Amino acid sequence: MKTNKFLLFATAIAASLAFTACSDDDDDNKGDDSADAVEYDIHAVDLGLPSGVKWSDQNLGANAPEEYGNYYAWGAIEPFDSYESDTYRAKVDVPNIPANFSGDVNFDAAAHDIGGKWRTPTYGEIHELNVNSTKEWTTVNGVNGLKVTGPNGNSIFIPAAGFYSANVLSKATFSGYLWSASIDPGYEGAGISGIINGGGFGGGGNYGYLGYSIRPVRD
Repeated sequence: MKTNKFLLFATAIAASLAFTACSDDDDDNKGDDSADAVEYDIHAVDLGLPSGVKWSDQNLGANAPEEYGNYYAWGAIEPFDSYESDTYRAKVDVPNIPANFSGDVNFDAAAHDIGGKWRTPTYGEIHELNVNSTKEWTTVNGVNGLKVTGPNGNSIFIPAAGFYSANVLSKATFSGYLWSASIDPGYEGAGISGIINGGGFGGGGNYGYLGYSIRPVRD
């Protein structure tokens, strides 16, 4: 892992991408409105954020807020059997991953799997959630994680799902890692993630082949 520290330079650059997720005019890259997307809308939580973005109450691939869900490499639309650099470059068109792929069904697992307006958040949107919320490290049905409460009092729970490197799950019960759709500036095949643990909510750039969680958002 490159770093677990909150990267100010990454925040500044990624924040400029915060609200540039693909617009409704980008029909070629957006998931279609579908029955799956309409059904998934029950998971949308309005936290009262300035942007109006709604966050899912569970990770992509999970069936409950405390479930870990699936793990994805950055820019991959399906889980891997093993999270390694060679596998990553064999399965993902790494050189052509957009700097912001939020809503692009070719690289965004949330947009690909759910459709509609659901997508992977930009790092600017993860940062917005962080700075406009209160955090509490807690346990839900025996699973450690972070309760994140927005300005309007609504909250979501992010489980400490850890991450995969190769076929080894690390840091589960201690930390959770959420991919954003924003590139880590200056690095090919590296993205910026949100990181939760007992200390709160931070972020940093990390190698794209690692298996992290995705927490879908929608406008």
